[in-house]
Amino acid sequence: MHKCGLSFSKKRGLGVIFSPLYSGRCQERDRFMKLSEKFALYRVFTSHMVLQRERPIVISGTAEPGKAVEVAFAGRSRNAVAGPDGEWSAEFPAMEAGGPHMLTVSGAAGSAPVVLEDILIGEVWMCTGQSNMEMPVFSENPFFRTLNAEEELRHADYPRIRLYNSMLTRRLAPEGPLTDEAGFGWQVCNAETAADFSACGYFFGRQLLKDLDVPIGLIATAWGGTDIAAWISREKFEAVRWQPFYDSPDEQERIWNTLKTADNFKALLSWLERFDACGKAAPECLAPEFDDSGWKPCPGATAVLPRPGRYVCRLSFELPAEFAGRELELKLGIINDVDATFFNEEAVGSTGVETPAYWSAERKYTVPGRCVRAGRNCIAVVADDHYGAGLVNVQELEFTAPGLAFKVRPECRIDTVFTLPADFPARPDVPSVGANRCPGGPNYPSTLFNAMLNPWFRYAVRGTIWYQGCHNNGEFTYYPLHKMLIDDLREHWHDPEMPFLLVQLAAFLEHSPENRREDAEAEAVPFAEFSPYALTREIQAEMPRARKQVGMIVSFDRGDHSDIHPRDKQTLGFRLARKAEHMVYGRETVCDGPEFAGFRQEGRQLRVFFRNVGSGLATSDGKAPAGFVLGDRSGFLAPAEAAIDGDTVVLSSDGIPEPQRVRYAFTGYCRVNLMNKEGFPAVPFRSDKLDYSGMFADLP
Repeated sequence: MHKCGLSFSKKRGLGVIFSPLYSGRCQERDRFMKLSEKFALYRVFTSHMVLQRERPIVISGTAEPGKAVEVAFAGRSRNAVAGPDGEWSAEFPAMEAGGPHMLTVSGAAGSAPVVLEDILIGEVWMCTGQSNMEMPVFSENPFFRTLNAEEELRHADYPRIRLYNSMLTRRLAPEGPLTDEAGFGWQVCNAETAADFSACGYFFGRQLLKDLDVPIGLIATAWGGTDIAAWISREKFEAVRWQPFYDSPDEQERIWNTLKTADNFKALLSWLERFDACGKAAPECLAPEFDDSGWKPCPGATAVLPRPGRYVCRLSFELPAEFAGRELELKLGIINDVDATFFNEEAVGSTGVETPAYWSAERKYTVPGRCVRAGRNCIAVVADDHYGAGLVNVQELEFTAPGLAFKVRPECRIDTVFTLPADFPARPDVPSVGANRCPGGPNYPSTLFNAMLNPWFRYAVRGTIWYQGCHNNGEFTYYPLHKMLIDDLREHWHDPEMPFLLVQLAAFLEHSPENRREDAEAEAVPFAEFSPYALTREIQAEMPRARKQVGMIVSFDRGDHSDIHPRDKQTLGFRLARKAEHMVYGRETVCDGPEFAGFRQEGRQLRVFFRNVGSGLATSDGKAPAGFVLGDRSGFLAPAEAAIDGDTVVLSSDGIPEPQRVRYAFTGYCRVNLMNKEGFPAVPFRSDKLDYSGMFADLP
């Protein structure tokens, strides 16, 4: 089975070939122009790449300033002179789909040319976003790979699909394009290369290949858990006078001290007090002599905190005699979410929500010498998990003191102090200088734009598929930020109507894949008046109305109440491809599900009208439509009985005698089944939707 890491064949992917055959021609050209002895292509150009058809082909790289290179491609050649910044570019006319072709870049006599082979012309798409776009076809984590992953890889040989997996080389970078790096590049799609690639992107490209019958190039630039601001350029923020940057530590501290007095911080403190009141860890369990034999062992690298609540992890280990009585620096690793840590019963450190990026901050605590014994010692980590699917690193402990260093794999056992009841309110957002204001992290504004997107603006693509939103979940500002992202990409690619396809967030309740809720329990959670996930979906659904050539596909019906990473990426890839074929390639095909078009009150009933009904409304399971609620003027919401009547749905509820508003799937998670007969699901909605364009009328 596939293992992480690069094989020798992957390292050959650049296809850089050196040959002395060009030296004679180079000597002849030296008479007329100064040719560069040192030159390179930017790393987005490698063997096996797919270049966008029907667009001018621009190849670029670096050379000695003021000196030239010769670029030969598909029977044509161009001379390109590097500017003062050392960058050169050569343009070739647009081509139709086909290949393979060869590209050669040569310079001064005696210099080795760069030769790229097996280049195809076809359709190129950028696949970007956060973890649901990052989720690969296969990984060792059973909860972070697609359905039937092993079977999918057995049939993944598609030589006309080419993959560039930027996720393997992601790194924070300064402004500007990245230069060539050996070992990575465009790869021919097969079981090995597809395994690490975005599942959503792969299935999208596979369907396009089947339907369009042209080579497909896919570029993956996703990064899990990231803020949309990280993908937007600083130039765009400045253009709209949006100021998200907080560079200096002094500025961060000033903002934090100001926020501590804000009302929303008081709400957070109140919530933390309610959380703490649910239960305390027993003091005796912090002692090294405590009998934890009845606790659950943790044989892996992490102790998983499956549901929101409080847990105690006991890490037992042996210390050499020379450490006894010495003050030690303890490196514990990452704990997600917050913790209070004890060494042989004595508190040695804690990390709370006031720490920037606390969920991914490495714990380093000082252990007083009076606590440290020779032989058996115990660290007790009281870990609070506010959201579910937290973890405590138990793979290795590292101790250092002047002249001493020691690493040990502890024996770990875990016990639950309490878990939060299902009706416990969601924790308010942390009004702090968190990761989005830490210049060293991937959430800092423009960081991922610089590192992962900026290098690609010299490479023509047809469009972008985007799957993101959870990290900005429930934020009204996601509306202007989403528009800014679309505009920013189009401006940098110099394509004002570049296609942009997005995946609306799937149904989701809490991330606890290893300790799942029962379906009935999840479906019984009532609709709240305000749902952060529903708000984000509503904003996403606004994008096709806010900008031209923007399409959205629904994934609510493929969601999982206990896993934020739904595994059925095959269906999402298919829907994205169908949307692209209709919107971009002019195919007459149904690609959207029923969309709310209004309602009419009929006594104690409401009749809901829809667009995009295709050949008619239906349900996926043949049962009555599910997922509807009715509301009155008081704000009360109650489940509705629903029946399909032609191209409408008729709703009623004994709890709402005079219905005034209607909602469908406007919640974190619920069971849904409404679709058109072509199989495309209905779009979640609420009839009392906000006017987002009016809310942000002062922004473009």
